[in-house]
Formats: sequence, structure tokens, C-alpha cells
Amino acid sequence: MILQMFGLLFSNRWIARWQQSPAEPVGEKNAALRFYERIYSLRVTLWYLIYQRLNFDSTLAAVVTDVRRGGADRLGRRGCKLSKRVLSTKTSAYSQARQRLPLALLEAALAYLGTLLCQQVGYDPARQRPPSPAGRTRQLLDGSTLSILATPDLAQAFPPACNQKGPSDWCLMRILVGFCARSGAILSAISGPVQHSEQALAWLLMARAQAFTLWLGDRNFGVWSVVAQASRYRQDVVVRLTKTRARKLCAGQPMSSGEDRAVQWKPSRHDQAAPGTARTAVAGRLLYVRLLKTGRWIDLWLFTTLPANDYPLALLVAWYGQRWQAELHFRSVKTQLKMAELDVGSAAMARKEFYAGLLAYSLVRAVMWSAGERLETGLKTLSFSHARRILQTRLQDWGRCLFADTSQWAQELIRETARHSLPKRRKTRPSEVRRVRHRRQKFPPLKGSRPLARSLDLTTKSL
Repeated sequence: MILQMFGLLFSNRWIARWQQSPAEPVGEKNAALRFYERIYSLRVTLWYLIYQRLNFDSTLAAVVTDVRRGGADRLGRRGCKLSKRVLSTKTSAYSQARQRLPLALLEAALAYLGTLLCQQVGYDPARQRPPSPAGRTRQLLDGSTLSILATPDLAQAFPPACNQKGPSDWCLMRILVGFCARSGAILSAISGPVQHSEQALAWLLMARAQAFTLWLGDRNFGVWSVVAQASRYRQDVVVRLTKTRARKLCAGQPMSSGEDRAVQWKPSRHDQAAPGTARTAVAGRLLYVRLLKTGRWIDLWLFTTLPANDYPLALLVAWYGQRWQAELHFRSVKTQLKMAELDVGSAAMARKEFYAGLLAYSLVRAVMWSAGERLETGLKTLSFSHARRILQTRLQDWGRCLFADTSQWAQELIRETARHSLPKRRKTRPSEVRRVRHRRQKFPPLKGSRPLARSLDLTTKSL
């Protein structure tokens, strides 16, 4: 599978159709130029966008240094090493190549990689009839935000929050991701301004997904509009409900733990609907279980559109229990791949960095799946940080043509990743409080623009 993925992302056959398309313009003079005329070709630029997310030094200067050391000689033209062609140590050429890279290429690469992963884990993305429970694609639906320092272009695409003191210095990009419940890889993703709700982004994500996809969501997605949108595209959901919404669905009649009741979810006058979705009742099942977790009782209300014959209550509760893995996956995306704050100056580059980071994350998860990790069964839980470090090192060796036999390179990559499993934690281990130590800064924080702060400083000094 690893060789198939690299054959997809960096093969001449797949890249050729993107090289012939017009590049995204950097300026009026460069609008007519195409990628194949440059040293930083389309394949090399895609390679280093992923390399930046995997490398601990994600600066442009680190990329140019790796190019001059021969880190992408395998991706250059035959008979001419790329490291011999790059003479300058400046980063402007690679920076312009990043801006010319088509965003559609990154989106297509992530979608195709998700399709390949679905086939490897046992899903059938091209199905025409309802599959069995084992063959149904299950995606853990969850959202988050990424911070970006505001610029005029970013403020227009991702308006910052405002209060009585004016707009914030930071823009927030709202993201919504569908994680594979078995491998942890990303099967679908979408981004937008923070003013758009996660439910509205879920409507768009469901419109792009295949039929018979099963979405697992928390109480934020336990609303009628999300359920109705999934039913519109022949998809199913298992979402958690609030206690108030669950009581409305069961018409105030009490339910006992382990009860499974057929209901009709009718929209209220306050419920929104996606454009084109009919405001009709959605048939489904209301499930209620009372669980003992970490010494306290939890009331779990679930709504699903799956039939009761093939999907009993115990199975759906176990599937929903995997939803917490989405929080851990986001932690890997934000901390290990350093995507909590994007260091970009335009909205286009923010979206490209977002999809490039998801590509790098899915590649790491694909390696972990090939090494034997199964999140669904808890078999051989591997370390994401070690897998990422090993993949980054092996990619450098592969790019420098140190491995003539590609299959041997893939086998050694998987074998080394399989050795780094996480230790078993004690069940009595206490949970840590969510606190962060902050060191007091010498200077006060910057609020507003720098020219305004400079003028205020000069005014203070004159007094």
C-alpha cells in the first residue's frame, strides 16, 4: 500500500495532467507560465509541502537546504540531479512555487489517498447497495479551528472576531474532518471562516461523500439538519443527543437503560435546513443507555438511521465509543505537525497548508496501519510521533536515491515503525488537570497594528 500511495502522489503519469493545466498566478507577468518550465516542478513542490509538515524545521530555508543536499534528486529530470541545478540559497523560488501550486491538486490527492485507504481497511467506496456492518465506511466527524495572524487578504477570507475594542489580531479557520474509525486517517475534510457553523460545513461534507457512509458525531451534530442532510444523500448517522432534545423525540415518555425505540424526527420551526433539503420527518431509532465510566454514571442518548436487524444497540454504543479517538487525532495534527497556527500571508496558502498537513498526517497513519495498528480492536497501538519521525527520515533517504529497491525501502519503513508501540497505561493512573505553565513576558503583548503601537510609544516617550 505504501508503494501505491507514493506511485499516486509522485508518479509522472498522475502529475502529467496537472502540469498541463495553467498555474495559479502569482502576478500578471507569471500568469501564463506553467509548472513544468521551472526547477521546482509540480512534483517537487508537492513533495516539499508534505516534507515541511513532517520535518521538525518547517521553514522555507530548511527546504532549500535539503534540495541542495540532494533530498529530491529522485524527483528531478533523468540525467540531471536537482541539487546541481539549485545554485541559490534564497527561498523566493520555492515560495513562488508554493503559491502557483493548484489547490485542486492537493484536494484530489487527499481524496484519492482516502479512497485507497478505504480499500485497504476493508471498505468499498464504490458500492451501489447497502453494505454489511463490516464493510460500511465509518467516519468520525469532528471540527476544530486553526489560528492565522491577520493580514488584509486573510481578514477578508477569514474575518477575525470583533468586540467593543475592535477586531482581533488573529483570524480563525474553522475546519471539519472525517477520520477513518479503523485507521485514523483522514477520509474527508473541509474548511471555512469561523462565522460558518460546523453543522453548515457538515452539509457540504456530506454532499461530497459517497452513499452509505456512516457518520459518528457528538452532540454538536445531533441536530435535525445534519440527520436530514445525511438521509438526503443515502447516508446514515450515529449522533449523540442532548437530554432536552432526546426528551422531545420520545414525547416526554420515560425510557429505561438499554431501550431501543423507533421515532420520527420532525423539524421544529427553529431547525435550519441545508439548501435543497426537504423539511420532512426523518425515521430513525432513539437509543438510551446508562454507563459507568471512571466512577460516575453517564446518560448516553443516541439517534441513528440504521436498521435494528443488522445494527443492534450494543454494536452502535461500541462504535460511538470510538468517537473520542477524533480528539486524539486532532491533537496529533495540531501538535505533532504544528498546525495549530499557520504561518501564511494569504488565504490561498492557508488552504494549501491545511490540505498539505492532512496529506502528511494520512501518510503517517497509512504507515501505522501497514505496520499492524488497528484502532478498532486496540491491537498494537503505535506511537504517532515515532512513526512520523521514521517516515520523515526514510523519505529523505528515498529522495536521495539511497534505496535502489523501492520494495526493500517500504519493508524497512514498516518494520521499523512496528517496533515503536505505546506502553500499556495503568487503569488507576489519575487524569491530569488541564493547566499550562506560562512564563511572565518581559514586554507587554502587542494589540492592534504596529504603526499604532509605534505612535503610542513615541507619544509616551515625548511626555
